Amino acid sequence: MTARTVRTVLVCLLAIAAGCVNVPPQSMSTDRFDYGHELAESWKRQTLINVVRLRYVDAPVFMDITSIISSRSRGGRIDAGLELLESPDPSSIGVGAEGTWSNTPTVTYQPILGDKFTKSLLRPVPPAAVFRMLESGWPVHMVLNVTVGSMNGIKNAAFAGQTADPRFGELTDILARVRAAGALDIRVEERPNGEAVVLLIRGDSSHEARADIARARDILRLDAGSSELSVVFGSVQSHGKEIAMTTRSMLEIMLVLGNGIAVPEAHVSQGRARPVAADLRPLIRIQSGPSAPVDTYAAAPYRGHWYWIEDTDLGSKALFSFLMILFSIAETGQTQDGPVVTVPTR
Repeated sequence: MTARTVRTVLVCLLAIAAGCVNVPPQSMSTDRFDYGHELAESWKRQTLINVVRLRYVDAPVFMDITSIISSRSRGGRIDAGLELLESPDPSSIGVGAEGTWSNTPTVTYQPILGDKFTKSLLRPVPPAAVFRMLESGWPVHMVLNVTVGSMNGIKNAAFAGQTADPRFGELTDILARVRAAGALDIRVEERPNGEAVVLLIRGDSSHEARADIARARDILRLDAGSSELSVVFGSVQSHGKEIAMTTRSMLEIMLVLGNGIAVPEAHVSQGRARPVAADLRPLIRIQSGPSAPVDTYAAAPYRGHWYWIEDTDLGSKALFSFLMILFSIAETGQTQDGPVVTVPTR
């Protein structure tokens, strides 16, 4: 090997080493999707385990992830030595190289406490948010059965075991049909004291829709022929063109969904978990078993058992996703000073 050849090889090695120390832009896509996936999965598990904890009359605990910082670095070094003797060719060549790589993500957690806990979990969902969800295309049955406690005194089921007034189910069926027929419009107006919801009944609807609307007026004690109805928060209507609606808080919604957990019978009979009425129709199906399940939408362990939602149960998956979206739009309030846990991950 000639000295020129050796120099060429060394230059190539140095160029390769210099290229290796760069962090490629493609790592941004990898980090973003990997962390996003894990964040979504951990959020589902946290929500599921808190629904289970409430069924066991245990306090829910929520940890917010306030920041994720991922720092990547790469480094490289190459050494080369060449010793030439009197002959044209080198008699000794030494080449050495090393590289370093590090990825040091840091995740910061903060528990939901104080004012943020009150506004996120204990404050009822605003009626305007309920009707915005209807406007965005979510099924009428799902939205009303999950978020609404009563309409003009017609009560929905309660987490403590109270079954729904049969007229509440009839109302949700009517509203679903009327909405599908295009006979009911929803308007959310911005007013000085907040958002107001107005329901507009179309006069050019079909015979079937008009019959449904007449029945809904009868159940809700609304004025005959009223075409514009205001929706307010409350349990008692003040006049015949008003729908007084009580809505549930996120905590109450989780308690209601907890009725659908297949808790081991021994836990109920021993007084470890809250019983539910035998004739109560659950909104969601959450399975349980002694060992970790496979092929699930979400799963979490608690008190020696596993609880999960089947990946093939589309209805329960949709309702659980709806619950998580409600968390996202709930009033969060101001972040209060509290304990912050920062965990560097290696």
